[in-house]
Amino acid sequence: MLDKGKAYFEKVINKENFVTIKLILLFLMSIVMATICEYTIFRRWYPEFISKNRIMLVACIFIFIGLHFIFKLKDMYEWIHKHRYKIACAFLLFVMIFKYSGSSIVNFNSQIQPNCDDRKYHTLLGKARMIRTDEWATSTTYILSQSQGNHAFSYFNNALRGTTTDMFTLVNSPVYDILMLGKPFQLAFLLLGNDAGFSFYWYARITAMLLGAYELCLILTNKNKKLSLCGAIVITFSAAVQWWYCMDTLIWGQIILVLVNTFMNTDKKWKKYVCAIGLISSCLAYVFVLYPAWQVSFAYVFLAIAIWMIIQNFQKGYRISKHDIAVIILTILCIVLLLGRWYMLSKDTIAAVSHTAYPGDRCETGGGTFTLYAYFYNIFFTFEDFPNPCEYASMLSFFPIPILLGLVYVIRNKKNLSFWLPTLVASAFLTIWCKYGFPEILAKITLMSNATAPRATIALGTLNIYMLIYLMGSIQLDDKWIPKKLTYYLAGFATIYIIYQAKKTCGFPYIDKFKILAGGEIFLVAIFGILNMQNEKIKNYTIYGLIAIALITGLRVNPVIRTTDIFYTKPVAIKMQEIREENPEAIWVVNDTGWYINDYSVANGIRTLNSTNVYPNLAMFETILGDKAKENEITYNRYAHINFDIVDTESTVELLYADNIAIHLNYKDLEKLNVQYILSKEDINQKNFDKTFEQVYYEDGMYIFRVN
Repeated sequence: MLDKGKAYFEKVINKENFVTIKLILLFLMSIVMATICEYTIFRRWYPEFISKNRIMLVACIFIFIGLHFIFKLKDMYEWIHKHRYKIACAFLLFVMIFKYSGSSIVNFNSQIQPNCDDRKYHTLLGKARMIRTDEWATSTTYILSQSQGNHAFSYFNNALRGTTTDMFTLVNSPVYDILMLGKPFQLAFLLLGNDAGFSFYWYARITAMLLGAYELCLILTNKNKKLSLCGAIVITFSAAVQWWYCMDTLIWGQIILVLVNTFMNTDKKWKKYVCAIGLISSCLAYVFVLYPAWQVSFAYVFLAIAIWMIIQNFQKGYRISKHDIAVIILTILCIVLLLGRWYMLSKDTIAAVSHTAYPGDRCETGGGTFTLYAYFYNIFFTFEDFPNPCEYASMLSFFPIPILLGLVYVIRNKKNLSFWLPTLVASAFLTIWCKYGFPEILAKITLMSNATAPRATIALGTLNIYMLIYLMGSIQLDDKWIPKKLTYYLAGFATIYIIYQAKKTCGFPYIDKFKILAGGEIFLVAIFGILNMQNEKIKNYTIYGLIAIALITGLRVNPVIRTTDIFYTKPVAIKMQEIREENPEAIWVVNDTGWYINDYSVANGIRTLNSTNVYPNLAMFETILGDKAKENEITYNRYAHINFDIVDTESTVELLYADNIAIHLNYKDLEKLNVQYILSKEDINQKNFDKTFEQVYYEDGMYIFRVN
């Protein structure tokens, strides 16, 4: 009887038996466990409300984990690999239907009418990041503003800055134009509205980052799927990618490399045409990022990989045909024509920015970077507050270990030189730039004068990940390598050195004894595994370890929220929309409420004079300052968040720091600026001006005044 019971139990736990029953049980158990978690753990973490959406999301997580115990892992992940694009599409459809995103816009709830609350104004999972103001308080408001008002999705709109503004080039917003080929992540705004569009915009980028990195790693590792998955996760969930959120430069650079490789490896003409269309879109997207600090530094990374890729394909027998030449010429011609159209539409914008004090007049010479070893303490950022995690975020690169191991491999084996020579040269180039800098003339010749050293470290870190993944995929058991006994000492020395450099460059008393011990143990084991990558068993454990470190580092950075309702259903937002319907061309200002609220009104299509000046509204400053405008030009001629303070003294402009300006505006100058409404957190009539402003709205700390 005991033997029969044992045999039956073994039959049940066998992954090939009772699959349907197990799936049903897994589904039911996941819902039950997610519900229990909601009423116990999550009730404590998120006391605002019981969330059915959160139950569903947590149940999905439990289901995914449970599938590992039902199916054979090799078969399961082979199926995922085979259907990865269908899964990606299903995932994007899911988040659009339920209106999920990873934005931190719920921070507005504590800033604007916090007593007028709604469950949609809170996170479902994770924590909203106040430090991500560039995302939740600026760029998101610009994008959402495009669907509002009488000029929806126009190339030039007048809500931002209160005057005609190029919404495509610097503002990075969706417009009705063929140039949207270069901004495919925003197309859903045009077709599906703000909620679904925002969900697609948010999660399409992380999906493209994962798939692009995976496909590129498949090329680097000669189709080693496990190692490629590791590379994709390490890149996607590195702190730099998650805290800056899915740098488009990296996304499109990877996709360009994958498309070039596919073009050279297929004989099917239709595939070549698809690649050509993809390259048109990707190259435009890379240009339209318009952030030279990453565009230039990453260009050296992608150039190094491209050189290897082209050499490798010619060595494998690729021969360029007349058909290929014709397709390449047509592709380049399309890109040039579209860039020409963009330049003609935006040449005034480009000229305005190039003549600003910041960032237009900036000339970098590199050196002095402090984030090359930041990956050591990045793993702790999501568990406790850090003053500025974005600036201190880096790639999980293990710098400089991949560079040194590449040198050892090349010197001892003299193999794979077509890969190692360009990548080692590029890594040396970027390392010198980041640590020591270049003379000004060399910086300008190489275009690195546009790239700050801290930003270039992210490109250098990404290249180190590519080098590590390539080495782990290409090293053979009979290659000359590091003696195993020596790796014990080297792993210890490397860990101590990384801790020392991280602690020295952190800039805050952040790395305490606990972080040194915990982080030291994690990285000691990981580095030991990397040094012993010739051993297949150790390499497999190392892959799992790298995936775990990456997920710990980046998975919890961004929250999960629902809808964009916080911009449109707050009482003050509803009132602003009513006023806009009656007077769509009215100009507004926001009075001394903190610059992040200035752009809240923009999301509602309100013409806001002191919203973020993505490029300077020179006419406004000339009106305010009059004869003193020229002498104060260096103060205001820049990208700037603008704080208005309505006073009864002379109007002045004050530079608070590089991208933040305070305008102390005499109340009589409101008429000069043709201002008709004021949004404020204070009753400006309490300032006892000799003029009274008509209060048209007040609720929960927010006022709207009409300027007569």
